[in-house]
Amino acid sequence: MSGGGGGGGDWRPEPKAPVVNPTAGGGGGGIGGVPNDPCVIEEITNLNSVVAAALRNVRPGDLLDVVFLPGPPHRLVTQDRNGATVGSITSRSMLQFIECIQNGRQYVAEVLAIQGGTCQIRVGLR
Repeated sequence: MSGGGGGGGDWRPEPKAPVVNPTAGGGGGGIGGVPNDPCVIEEITNLNSVVAAALRNVRPGDLLDVVFLPGPPHRLVTQDRNGATVGSITSRSMLQFIECIQNGRQYVAEVLAIQGGTCQIRVGLR
């Protein structure tokens, strides 16, 4: 008795506990928030579906806006300062990021490294 394929539904994974930065605070220009805030998330991941033309204009150290596109399909993307989509985020905290964005929070993705078509980012609160 093996399992069947299921009947539709959402392909996205269930939300997981966010990666909370215990040292994040409200001071300075870094990632901030209040203690025990589920939206204080910091995560390092690689962009997916990278747009090569947009990636050519990005350098390590650049900050990209993290934007939720309601679709369908729902997408969490990064955009450069001109509004061009650089790539999408499909990290383990994706659903938590989306929920927090829908509740008014804003995130940025700092470009850490670019190698070929791979772009590594650190996502955190604006």
